[in-house]
Amino acid sequence: MNPTVLMLFFQMILLDVLLIATPWLMPQTECFAVTVPQGARNTPPLCDYQRAYALRMGLVSLLCILAWPLLLAMLKVDMTTNQGSSLLAAIVSITMLIPIVASFALMLHYRRLVQGEKAKQGWHAEHTRSAAFVGPEDFPQPISFAWNLLYIPLIVAMTVFALVNYHRFPNMLPMHINLDGNVVDYAPKSWGTVLFPVYTSVFLSLVFAGAHWMILNSKRPIDPNAPASSALAYGRFARMMSQLLVVGGLTCVTFVGVVYYASALGAIPLSTAALVLSIGVMAFVVVIAIMSLRLGQAGARVCVAPQGMDMARDDDAHWLLGTFYYNRDDPSLFVPKRFGIGWTFNMGSKAAWIAFVALILLAVGFSWASSALMS
Repeated sequence: MNPTVLMLFFQMILLDVLLIATPWLMPQTECFAVTVPQGARNTPPLCDYQRAYALRMGLVSLLCILAWPLLLAMLKVDMTTNQGSSLLAAIVSITMLIPIVASFALMLHYRRLVQGEKAKQGWHAEHTRSAAFVGPEDFPQPISFAWNLLYIPLIVAMTVFALVNYHRFPNMLPMHINLDGNVVDYAPKSWGTVLFPVYTSVFLSLVFAGAHWMILNSKRPIDPNAPASSALAYGRFARMMSQLLVVGGLTCVTFVGVVYYASALGAIPLSTAALVLSIGVMAFVVVIAIMSLRLGQAGARVCVAPQGMDMARDDDAHWLLGTFYYNRDDPSLFVPKRFGIGWTFNMGSKAAWIAFVALILLAVGFSWASSALMS
């Protein structure tokens, strides 16, 4: 199997593992996006629901994993052709999308069951309690946003290199390659094509910096039953994720420039360039998967809290389908997800909507600019 395809295959397996393990990566006070007492998740029937979810997700994932190589063999996909590359991309997209959709559907199914059990048991917060925790100066927290300034010298150096070596680039530059490293599309040399890695790097740096800014402006969940432990756990999680974003972003930007220009100038084969990029992406995905499994969502797996049946708060009413958070009274722009790893928008905040629209405009603007500059 092609090395690049093999790495995509392993990335799919890692995604499936995270999806299967998701119920156990959430905080103890949440079960399928429903607020429950701290000790309820380890009791039947909630424990049975989690196992049933994992078994069903495991079956869906296994079928998708087996379907990928079987479809490639049955359809006799020739990845050296444009049609073969497009067919492979479709197979990869579908087999990766199916487990994600299945996970969401199963979450909704078991969410209804947990809500029923919650009503049956009469679990509710007698009084909503909040907590704040002020730790020492060395307490874990996301790294400074200033680290994103490191993108600037990288992009400047890339730009200078392109300007100085413009005359050395061939008259036709490769724009798209298939998974075997063969060029499937060329474009005439111009400032737009030569500077392609530069504005791609600008786009990537804005995306990674935006994700870092999201972490810094996110709501920091503090469990009133264990304020110090929960604050420490979330601090470690947020710091780890912010570090990964900065390191991963800087590495990605560097790879884009070095690999593109090295292959365009004939220093390395395009197949090697594709393999290097695939290895970089694979390493980034593996590290994120390992750290997510180790720490859990928002540090849930390292938070130590009393296993009682007391509920400090219940904000289920603010979560639509357990996924979309809407609370006009909450000043937070972003909040940790309730089912999955990472953060989501507070759809009740106007500022969060502005950030969301800005993200869409950034993606659309990059796509339009890329087409205009290379035409």
